[in-house]
Amino acid sequence: MNKVLKFPKEFASLFEEKLESLGFQKEENPNVIFSYKGDNVKAVFYPTGTLLLQGKGDLERIVKILTSNLPIEKNYIGTDEAGKGDLFGPLVVCGFALTEDITDKVLQLGVRDSKTLTYEGLKIISEELLKLNRHKCLLLMPETYNKLYKAFQNLNKILSFAHANVIDALFMEHALNKAVVDKFMKGSYIDCYINTKIQIIEETKAERYPAVAAASILARYFYLKKLEELSKIAGIKLVAGSGIEAKKIFQELKSKFEFKVLSKLAKLHFKV
Repeated sequence: MNKVLKFPKEFASLFEEKLESLGFQKEENPNVIFSYKGDNVKAVFYPTGTLLLQGKGDLERIVKILTSNLPIEKNYIGTDEAGKGDLFGPLVVCGFALTEDITDKVLQLGVRDSKTLTYEGLKIISEELLKLNRHKCLLLMPETYNKLYKAFQNLNKILSFAHANVIDALFMEHALNKAVVDKFMKGSYIDCYINTKIQIIEETKAERYPAVAAASILARYFYLKKLEELSKIAGIKLVAGSGIEAKKIFQELKSKFEFKVLSKLAKLHFKV
């Protein structure tokens, strides 16, 4: 068995102290930040910030000890999206409120950049995150998305509107005064659509924030789930992305279906 967690590299010394208190012995490995071996469990912390625990020991107990009382920021909202660069399927924007009472639980789930997870991994973590009831997701299915694009004529304005929407909704429920957004453009329009007095911070690679990582996982999970449902309607497996394969499938569907059906499957402003 193994457990993958993601943390800032600055936490290395804290983890080493905790591992040593559990009786782990340090091993020499110049290619990693540290490597420890305990009772049927090995712990390796990589330069990427990935903490890997593997073995037949009590991984859950060790994870709880390692993730407890960490000096990590709490009580803020994180948002991220999925589907913006994908020809088929919805645009999904999710927000997650990382409140103090659930922080340890979220860290124990191993939240990280959704792109590093398989669909099964996304499903497992998403189901646990949903139980915490700290999320809001806005799913713009292709038909709705196409209408909005016609009105806005700008993807970044749609994204800004969607991010603002989920931030407003989470603010109303949890009264948190800060939101971290995974930056999708230079100088977004979020301030134009936000209706609450909340500090908005936009950063690239913001999945290093647990709340943003949680939002990223939920957004990707819902996107892939809906893509699967649309594939059944289309009678063909729709693929993520907007590359050669996706364009080939679009042309095949275009020869079979009317515009009205296509508008329910694909984002029609893409150049195909």
